[in-house]
This record gives sequence, structure tokens and C-alpha cells, in this order.
Amino acid sequence: MANLHSFPASQKLKSRKVISKLFESGKQVKAYPIRAVYSISEFDSNYHTAHVQMGISVPKRLFRSAVDRNRIKRQVKEAYRMYHTELSDLAEKQNIYLAMMVIYIDRKEPDFNHLIKKVKNLVDQFYNLLQTNKS
Repeated sequence: MANLHSFPASQKLKSRKVISKLFESGKQVKAYPIRAVYSISEFDSNYHTAHVQMGISVPKRLFRSAVDRNRIKRQVKEAYRMYHTELSDLAEKQNIYLAMMVIYIDRKEPDFNHLIKKVKNLVDQFYNLLQTNKS
């Protein structure tokens, strides 16, 4: 039985081309203290490994300590892991590719319960975007 709350390597956004394209021409949504830059396109199995791919960034300018940056990344990843299945299923059903880079933009370390609510809010925003993006 597959674990529903997993975050496999295929769903991690690693491609430098896709990431640079996101920051050049992507759109954004916010759920403070999180900002997400995203792009939606047609899924192509030759280029994409999953229907939804996500990367996480915590700027060094805001958190000098790598330990703090990595802790925040782990917390965002864990919160996303809890809610991403519906989003992935919808993208797969509609044959859509969603690439997103989640950026933590607050200067103080987050409370995990607050972060969970904000990530859920962000996932819901993306779910609504995909529903209205039906082709």
C-alpha cells in the first residue's frame, strides 16, 4: 500500500531550467508568511517526472544560520506532505503540470501549527486555480 502522505523525489523541483523560468515568467500567490511562484502548463511525460513539483526556499538574507533555514524547509515540507494528495490527483486527472517554488518570507521562525494552516491555505488556492484552469 502506497503512503498517501509521501513526498517522493519525482515531486521535488530540481530542474534549473524550470526554476529559472518560474522566476522569469511565473505568477505568484501569497499566504503570509509563504509566497509561492508557480506556472501551469500541459503535462509532457518526456520532460516532467510528476504532475506537481515543488521546491522550497528560505533566503539566507533572512536566516543566516543553515540550521534555521533547514528546519523551516523541513516544516514546510511536512505541512505540504499532509495536504498535497488532492492537488496531485486533480492535476493528474486534468493532465496538467504545476511547478511551484515556495518561499518563506517572514523574518521570525514559524510556529508549526500556524505554518500548517498557511500551507493548507496555499494548497487550497492552487486546487482552486487548477479547477478554474480546466481545458
